[in-house]
Amino acid sequence: MHQERLAFVGTHIMPHEAGLRQWLMRAGLSESERDDLVQEMYYRLLRQTGFRHITNPRAYMYRTARNILLEQVRRNRVVSITTVQNIDELGMLDFTPSPEDTVSARRELTRVMDFIEGLPERCRSVFALRRIHGLSQAETAQRLALSENVVEKETARGLSLILARIAEGDSDALQAKALTPLATGQVKAGHVT
Repeated sequence: MHQERLAFVGTHIMPHEAGLRQWLMRAGLSESERDDLVQEMYYRLLRQTGFRHITNPRAYMYRTARNILLEQVRRNRVVSITTVQNIDELGMLDFTPSPEDTVSARRELTRVMDFIEGLPERCRSVFALRRIHGLSQAETAQRLALSENVVEKETARGLSLILARIAEGDSDALQAKALTPLATGQVKAGHVT
């Protein structure tokens, strides 16, 4: 369960942290206040018993941060007018993904599905039932005639293999970018040498 929480937060929440921090900065919070609020937000998210009810992780993250901020405002007697105004603005944000975000998410989904297809057969079956179809560990074990211990290990193995492939892909992309003419300094006066 702990790995499920970490996987959810790592894939669905952390990519939006920079945007949240920017909003908190505009709300007038100091760097240490932003750090404290983000840490509290992660703490609350990691305490969740499940994530199936979260249909829009980015919106859920902002809502959680807003609630924490409101709690802090209620506890403090003196509140900056900028903070109150920015809290109101956060409630009006449009969390609909942009077309670019939609395309990017579809590409990432295709990429992850390819990674899942590349898993060893038993690992792939377990991982798909647990992560894609949302079956519990017990239901997966029963359906595949495996022990729950094996299901737990195969789920962790699948996640580990997928994360390793993602990391390899990211390092490959960084290496390819490092070999471009701009990165190697081979551009002079608008010409590639």
